[in-house]
Amino acid sequence: MLIADNVLDAQSLWVVQDYFKHADSRQMRWVDGTLDELLELQSPLSMILSVVSRTFDLTGMSGIEQWVHDGTKPDWHIDKDEVLARRTGALATPICSIVFYAKIDSLTGGKFMTDDMILTPKTNRLVAFGPGIRHGVEDFTGIRVAVAINPWAVKPEGYA
Repeated sequence: MLIADNVLDAQSLWVVQDYFKHADSRQMRWVDGTLDELLELQSPLSMILSVVSRTFDLTGMSGIEQWVHDGTKPDWHIDKDEVLARRTGALATPICSIVFYAKIDSLTGGKFMTDDMILTPKTNRLVAFGPGIRHGVEDFTGIRVAVAINPWAVKPEGYA
């Protein structure tokens, strides 16, 4: 597991916060690209991937899923190819799972939880963890904007 604080500089953090203010940017989407291709973009998300690549081997990555939880609370789950799981029952997981806290303000509750750990979110904190780890979020009030990024070796079935 990787936990890193102050991952982005102030300008890059603002770019992430501004980008994910827009409803169409918050939806789950697929972004094609190897690690090298996505790092060349020199975007704040590529900076996050760069930090994570020091702990997790992302060299076999074919792309990423990305989305945002803004005030939403995911129940306990394992990140997986949802379409494949529904269709066959098989469990295909990303290389790792990444949560980046873009904005936390006046938060009560909202801790990130695994079976072995509880972590308090804070703005500009990054959490990355290996595949197959069950995780969730406790109930909360306040502002909690969490960017989720899942690097995949094989594109999940739900993306055309």
